[in-house]
Order: sequence, then structure tokens, then C-alpha cells
Amino acid sequence: MGYSTHEALIDATTMPVNSAVSTANPADRRRHVRTRVLKSAKVITPGGHSIFNCLVLDESEDGVFVDLGGVAAIPDTVTIQFASGATFPAIRRWSAGAKCGFEFSGPQIISHETANRMNVIGKILNDHGIPAAVDTLRKADFFDNAELRKIAEAAHFAHIKLESALRGDKII
Repeated sequence: MGYSTHEALIDATTMPVNSAVSTANPADRRRHVRTRVLKSAKVITPGGHSIFNCLVLDESEDGVFVDLGGVAAIPDTVTIQFASGATFPAIRRWSAGAKCGFEFSGPQIISHETANRMNVIGKILNDHGIPAAVDTLRKADFFDNAELRKIAEAAHFAHIKLESALRGDKII
């Protein structure tokens, strides 16, 4: 098939088969497109007993691929916390040496700190408008929340179109 036994094992245990997608390449069978990134994060074991700093090497809507920098015994269920504050419950789907694949097992957990930061941005939205709020969200990398990013960018674009229409400009 063109890939190693390790890759075949990972493929067989972690990548759901989607009949609508070609299965020639194991990565093609993922439910969501993975994007290569380089982000700092933490893998937190249940109860916070152990915390492992790691680098996220790629991510998708439903999981991450991380490098722990060394071999570690990681339990099946953990919490992944990105440096931006975004936090997700996750299940370890595979591990090989210092690298692990995790699937998010639930919605983003909004920490008290993140909730406070979001409230501040809500105040910026009320006091200074959509452009200032979206700019602040961009600086916070939208809390690593794809849905929040989509909503904020759509609101910003709609705001630009509304301003243009009110000026009598041609709307595109």
C-alpha cells in the first residue's frame, strides 16, 4: 500500500472510513482536513495530576497531532489546552514514541479566564464596534475556535458591506 506497518496500524485504529472519500491515501479518510501548525499546548491528565507541554504539529476540527518532546505514559482520556486558552476534552487515539494523536471528545471547555476575556471583547464590541472587537479576537486567535472565527469574520464582512451601502458605494 505504500506506507509502513506503523502507519497502517494508526490508519486502522484512528481514521474512520468515509465511503464518499477516496481511501487510496490513509490521510484522505479523515473526516476533517488537517492543517499543519506549530502551536504550544498542554496535555493534562484527569484531575490535573500530570501536565505535559507539547507542540501541536497539525490540527483539524476534531483533533490534533502532537509531539510531547519525549516518551510519556499518556492515559486514554485527557484535556488539551492550547496556549491561547482554548481547552478541549480528548481521547488518545494512538501514540508512537513522543508523538500522539488525539480526537476531541466534546465541545470546547470555556475556562473562567477565557470567559473573562470573551466578556472584555463583548464590551469592546458594545463600546467600539465590530471592527475593534474582531481585531481583538484576531489577536486572541479567536480562542482557537473555528466557529467563532467564522462568525466574527462574517460579521466584519457584513459590517464593511453595510458601511459601503450607506455611503452609496456599489455593493459587491
